[in-house]
Amino acid sequence: METLGTWVAALGTLGLMSFAIKENPFYRFVEHVYVGIGAAHSVVLGWESLKTTAITPIGNGDLKKIIPLVVGLMLYTRFIKGAMWMSRYPLAMLVGIGTGLTIKGTIGAQIIDQVKATMVPLTSIDNIVIVFGVLSVLMFFYFTRKNTNKVFNASSKIGRYIMMIAFGALFGNAVMGRMSLMIGRVQFLLGEWLGLI
Repeated sequence: METLGTWVAALGTLGLMSFAIKENPFYRFVEHVYVGIGAAHSVVLGWESLKTTAITPIGNGDLKKIIPLVVGLMLYTRFIKGAMWMSRYPLAMLVGIGTGLTIKGTIGAQIIDQVKATMVPLTSIDNIVIVFGVLSVLMFFYFTRKNTNKVFNASSKIGRYIMMIAFGALFGNAVMGRMSLMIGRVQFLLGEWLGLI
């Protein structure tokens, strides 16, 4: 059985890698199998979650779990022509709760923490570079009025270069991540599947 799993994994890897040459039926087949397995896995996880959080507790007498179950089922009234309006209420609850949680997390993690990280004492070269870089990038995004100040324009240009360096580093990091995944698959093909290494 282990050999069968190795062969399936190897053929799946080769099928997905064959897209690098050209889109072909083998690649499409592997892609559809992958998407199908992912969808089936999601359905099984959803059913298990529903069973453990609602169905089993209701069967054990915890009747207050009926309310969220009914609200969740109301989402599916969207597919019933006469009862379509009922799906708006749970959808509004989901959007409201999701927006509230997102705003809370965004303000904390992406605004306040970022501002705190740039409020550093100017005691080392690293801190000076961080503060100067942040201010330069902020000046690059200042579009309220046209500025003819040479210092401002120079700082704005430096901010653009700093962003280019940052985007280049992010892209390089993404490429390194993909390459490490590919190296892992090639090692699997040459080692575990073919036994060459």
